[in-house]
Amino acid sequence: MNLFKSLAQLIFFATAICGCASQTARPPSQGPQAAATPIPYVQNCAVLNTGSPSRFACNGKVYTSFQLAKIREEEAKKVAANQ
Repeated sequence: MNLFKSLAQLIFFATAICGCASQTARPPSQGPQAAATPIPYVQNCAVLNTGSPSRFACNGKVYTSFQLAKIREEEAKKVAANQ
């Protein structure tokens, strides 16, 4: 019985520690410069097709890999121009 209680406590504490460790800090918003719709990144999208070009569903829209690359490049240009 004592072994069962110790095992239950161990599982409880391990779960609590893992739960806290899985929370990640998010970067702060850029304030007024933040876009109303976040820029779609491939890692945040669902894969629809792995053909050529690959298609991804992001924020309720479907993009090709080329369109996502173009969006990222345009955003990088805007950020560089503002600095």
